[in-house]
Amino acid sequence: MIRSMTGYGRGEFINDSGHLYAEVKSVNSKTCNVTARLPDVLSSFESQVVTYVKTRIKRGQINVSIDLNRDGLTSGKKVIIDRELAKDYFSQLESLRDELSLTDPITLINLTNLPDVIGIEEAKEDVEQIWNSAYQALITAIDQCVQTRETEGSAIVLDVVEHLGSINQLIERISVRSPVIVEEYSQRLQRRLNDLTQNLVTIDESRLATEVAIMADRCDISEELVRLRSHVSQMQNILKESEEPVGRQLDFILQEINREANTIASKASDLQISSDCIQLKYEIERVREQIQNIE
Repeated sequence: MIRSMTGYGRGEFINDSGHLYAEVKSVNSKTCNVTARLPDVLSSFESQVVTYVKTRIKRGQINVSIDLNRDGLTSGKKVIIDRELAKDYFSQLESLRDELSLTDPITLINLTNLPDVIGIEEAKEDVEQIWNSAYQALITAIDQCVQTRETEGSAIVLDVVEHLGSINQLIERISVRSPVIVEEYSQRLQRRLNDLTQNLVTIDESRLATEVAIMADRCDISEELVRLRSHVSQMQNILKESEEPVGRQLDFILQEINREANTIASKASDLQISSDCIQLKYEIERVREQIQNIE
């Protein structure tokens, strides 16, 4: 199914460790780029979050936020005091004080403010439990985000298909008009020659035919029309049948469509075809705006 690159999802999970919230937002990007903001207790799981998101979403800027609310619950943290280090600090400070003939007391506050005397440790079992809860919340958030991307993707496809239909109609108008250009040129050339010579000079029909043939070759757009039809058909099939991310592929095909349209506009010296080419480019630009949003 075709997906948009913009989406949003939210999940939550509650257990004895607290209330876990996961939020996923995605917007357009040329590649798949995932950023994750996690509570300190889950900081070591950032790579796992990024890896999981990339298995579910293939393209876009994806911002993941996981929050932990432990109001009213024990934190699961433990205070660790390095007593031997504190004793060594005290001994060294006492020695320095005596050496400098100072009288300042060495207090407990002095010692606890020194580096590495006091540390905070998360209980391992609690961290694993919190991660499992966060992972469940993340799955729910990703599921919702993917669903919104698919819903928006379906709307984009409908709009693109409509514009591709308009492009096909313009191709057919140009195709019908194209053969008439040479005949009209031949008639205009004949009239101009007659006006210039007042029918007093016999016109070399072979030379006239040569001029018309040169004109016909110069403004021949049959190959461009064939390629245009093929590209549009290919894009329609992809939108209808593809189950994989196709945004980049569609963008490449549209570049080819635009190139053929430019060639037709430059080769066909005809007011109607020029007007149709302007409309054709407008429809192409509308398609481009939409496929920039496709995963």
